[in-house]
Amino acid sequence: MIRIISAISIIVLLVFFMKNSYAKISLEDELNSFSWEKRILLLIADKKNINLINQVNDFFKNNTCQNNLRNLELYKIIGVEIKNYKLPKIYDSQTGIWLIGYDGEIKLFSKNSSMLKKLYIVIDSMAIRKEEKLNQNYLINLQ
Repeated sequence: MIRIISAISIIVLLVFFMKNSYAKISLEDELNSFSWEKRILLLIADKKNINLINQVNDFFKNNTCQNNLRNLELYKIIGVEIKNYKLPKIYDSQTGIWLIGYDGEIKLFSKNSSMLKKLYIVIDSMAIRKEEKLNQNYLINLQ
């Protein structure tokens, strides 16, 4: 009888720990994987922010070439997905759009889509982007 109770106790503990050991995705690690390769437009939104989600999706859909020229990647965390992430304090409990540079630093933030209007101006004013533009123009002139 004691063996059965011990076995059941062990099973219950294992199930409990297995259910609670769900590893969250580290947003910091995810963003770091893009370092010095991509600029990131990070969108964190609740499902109720449908206008913001649609505006960002439309922006990326309608400006594919411009985004590619600027090496800009969209990373979205929407709705219940937020629970799957371990968010650094700067993003925790916030929704909005962040522009993250090659260096991993936040260059711009907005709670709404207003920053999309000035996004290219901000990116194009960055020192590395100016260098990229020179290289892109050089390649165009070679053709």
